[in-house]
Amino acid sequence: MTTPPRAMQPVRTKWSGALLTALFLILAVVLFLLFYEVFTADQHFTALLLIGIVSLLFALGCYLAESLSRDPGYQRSLAWGFFGMGFAVLFLTVGLGQYYLGSGVINTVDQLIGFVVLLVVLIVTVALIAWRVRAVRATENLQVPRTEWRTEPAPSAFSYAAANSPSVPTTAPPPATSPPSTPPSTPPRSP
Repeated sequence: MTTPPRAMQPVRTKWSGALLTALFLILAVVLFLLFYEVFTADQHFTALLLIGIVSLLFALGCYLAESLSRDPGYQRSLAWGFFGMGFAVLFLTVGLGQYYLGSGVINTVDQLIGFVVLLVVLIVTVALIAWRVRAVRATENLQVPRTEWRTEPAPSAFSYAAANSPSVPTTAPPPATSPPSTPPSTPPRSP
């Protein structure tokens, strides 16, 4: 297989993935600080819930940003980080809601409802992640025969058309039967 001329090859940049990751991190830090500072001390429970939800949205944004980068490893790791942070903040905030600031911000029933909602969201998210991993693995399995096919030498057009096509008619006569081992006897001639 020939490689395209140098002018036609795509330009590779190593900084696009790192730049996109840095922009997501800076935006996340600024938004999280803004949420925590805008809400007063007695509303920090709401700020923590909002930080957890926005963190999950950032995880989705980083996952979608993988398509914008040639090396999606940065965005993938950032998506996993935001995913873990979002669920950790949400579970801890709901779990410790009764003990926040000495007075219970939420009661036990609301806390149990919050846990059920978080568990349903977590189960759906994990199911979607498993589905995506399975789809990626299936695509990788399809690439194996393609890679093997690309490494094989290209067949000749003549040999392919003549030898490998089932629709080519037979041009040679059928094989002859084997000749007898003894010649047939001829009657003697009369004088």
